[in-house]
Amino acid sequence: MRPRAFSLVVFASALALAVPAAVLVNPVPEAHAAVSVLLSLDELVGATSHVVVAQAGESRSVWEDLPGGRRIVTYTKLHVERPIGGSSPGEVIEVRTLGGIVGEIGQAVEGDAKMVKGERAVFFLVKGERAAVVAGRAQGHFPLRADEKGTVRLVPSPKAGKLLPRPGPVISAREELSGALLEDAVTRIEKAWKARHGR
Repeated sequence: MRPRAFSLVVFASALALAVPAAVLVNPVPEAHAAVSVLLSLDELVGATSHVVVAQAGESRSVWEDLPGGRRIVTYTKLHVERPIGGSSPGEVIEVRTLGGIVGEIGQAVEGDAKMVKGERAVFFLVKGERAAVVAGRAQGHFPLRADEKGTVRLVPSPKAGKLLPRPGPVISAREELSGALLEDAVTRIEKAWKARHGR
């Protein structure tokens, strides 16, 4: 049996105020990471068209021609359970993320949101022409975790890449929301949403 090819693609996006970097290596990757500036909750909400509590559903990965070359992208259906801003209950939103597996080729993108089928999370989303994208990449994705008592809290998205600290006294959304109770987080996000979007 011949070994499966596995390519690792690492790059950063301007959406996350990131420093662009693209590396393609096979089969053993050198240590590289996406570098992004931490976004405040106000900045994250200001960049979004939807903020929702949703469950990840079916996904499909395809090859697409991007400015940096031909890459694998993944489309995942999000089933909205609770709209926080700009959405409706029961809505299905298709989200596009970088990386995935097509046949025997896999591409993993450091710094992008990683969605797992069946997992619930708070998503900050931006409308796109073909699908929505996660605002701030992994910074706009907060999986939900319940403890033994059933208390639900937000946790930071894994594999967020290197995140540079913010200058000045403003704290980042990642610091503000990670570990927060779901209801407390929703209240904070709704307040920021109304201040930014007026509704």
